[in-house]
Amino acid sequence: MAKSAVQGKRKADETRKIIFDAASQILIQAGLSSLTLDKVAATAGLSKGGLLYHFPTKIALVDGLFKHHNALFEARLQDLYEREKDSPGAWVRAYALASLEQINDPDTASLYASLFAAEEKYVSAHQIMRDKYKKWQKRLEDSRLDTKLATLIRFAVDGMWFSIKNDYAPPGIELQQWILEKLFELTEKHSEFSLLIGGDG
Repeated sequence: MAKSAVQGKRKADETRKIIFDAASQILIQAGLSSLTLDKVAATAGLSKGGLLYHFPTKIALVDGLFKHHNALFEARLQDLYEREKDSPGAWVRAYALASLEQINDPDTASLYASLFAAEEKYVSAHQIMRDKYKKWQKRLEDSRLDTKLATLIRFAVDGMWFSIKNDYAPPGIELQQWILEKLFELTEKHSEFSLLIGGDG
């Protein structure tokens, strides 16, 4: 690839990140109803045309946001997984820790509340998440644990995630810690991870 093409791609990627950061800020502060292309452009410091060059419709922007935040989640998940990737159940434990780290951050929790509201409204965004969960489930099943056990742990973690996101009598940090310890015991592996939510692992 020519140098100019590489530079152009880098600049486009940087601009898209600025757009994602602006859109995420709007979702955190004001919710989905305030997410308009005009407001995203203004918050990102771009012209409306500059925004439309990257995302010609609001649907395209919402789809891009889902892919962007999924990529951030998966980067953290991969980082945790790499720490013990040769161990049975490593991906399951990484999924549990990354999920609870994510939702225990207040800004992230607010962001995902808006994103899931968007998922209900935009069919394409809903399909993106359905496809992602299928891939994550496949990774769980390939984690060298019994498939039923891996799935049980995923459902327990997802249940905590949704209860925290929706404030449905969510478990406190200490109870989350206890639940994680019990789930990790089921994997019959003494993890080297710190189980502190939001810790560096």
